[in-house]
Amino acid sequence: MVRRADGYYAQFAVDVDVRIESQPTGQVVGIDLGLKYFIADNKGNVEESPQFYRKAEKQLIRANRKKSKKYDPKKKKAKQPQSTNYHKARGRYARKHLRVSTIQRKEYCIRLAYSAIQSNDLVAYVDAKRRAAG
Repeated sequence: MVRRADGYYAQFAVDVDVRIESQPTGQVVGIDLGLKYFIADNKGNVEESPQFYRKAEKQLIRANRKKSKKYDPKKKKAKQPQSTNYHKARGRYARKHLRVSTIQRKEYCIRLAYSAIQSNDLVAYVDAKRRAAG
């Protein structure tokens, strides 16, 4: 059982043998991940970093500010629970972070990986450890 900002999730591990029939394209691609760009391949295609956090930063700052206005430090000293509105604001703030991290970032990575797999027969990547070693 996993608890996230938008609720509880149960995780199951299921072993399924899925085979998708496709025609061989004869295409081979090498992929490199970078800091200045998100992904680059040996054909010269470069995918810029989408910067989901930077785009959502204004909303996150606003939600954090609203959360902070509802926080009462006197209750903290008296060891009393914070108000219900504070906990609601905290949940809204957490859901905004969850949207950026899970929904946007993971979905973007899955979409890019799926398109690379569908259009190529062999996908190779650069191992950063070996590249740095020599």
